[in-house]
Amino acid sequence: MEQKILDYIAKYVPLTVEEKQAIVKELPYRTFRKGTHVLRQGQISRECYFNVQGLVRQYELVDGEEKTTDFYSEGEALVAFDSAARQEPSTFNWICEEDTTLVIGRLDQIEEAYAKNPKLEKMSALFISQEFGKYQRLSSALLTLTSEQRYLRLTEQRPELLQRVPQYHLASYLGIKPETLSRIRRKISQKQSDTTPRKQHTTPVPEPQPKSE
Repeated sequence: MEQKILDYIAKYVPLTVEEKQAIVKELPYRTFRKGTHVLRQGQISRECYFNVQGLVRQYELVDGEEKTTDFYSEGEALVAFDSAARQEPSTFNWICEEDTTLVIGRLDQIEEAYAKNPKLEKMSALFISQEFGKYQRLSSALLTLTSEQRYLRLTEQRPELLQRVPQYHLASYLGIKPETLSRIRRKISQKQSDTTPRKQHTTPVPEPQPKSE
């Protein structure tokens, strides 16, 4: 598991052998069982996370109904920016949709960790910029794209979610009802079927037989 963590970090910043050893010592990780809440709505966020393996769903409770707002898969960071910065209750929940291994960082110790490993600060800045970019794209998609276009974009950008997430969570994430998502899937499937070239069946012509003398 330590090697997986180092491999992800190395995608963003190069590490020396000494830095790798120091980071493994400084970054504790834990595996959470499926169904475990890492953060609950109303709690103040005091930790940030990095997903090494598994899947975390972000959702809000609105009038008792779950509204899915994000998914965090391998290689993504989880930070409740507003709650952590303002020390205010979180407006959303994080729940593990699979058994999930997360690197855990204490927000009140983050400056100390950066001082010991300066490259972690650079990596964190890259993660944060990625998260803001993801939120901007999602907000734009919800405002400008049709439900079918949003689904098609999801299949292009995050196809793994189609196999890992129940349909009702995907529908909530796309801002539509599960039955609407079913209709969209059938419609797309029909379009693909109509455009698939069909083999033409021809009746074989018998070869001419030689005439008998």
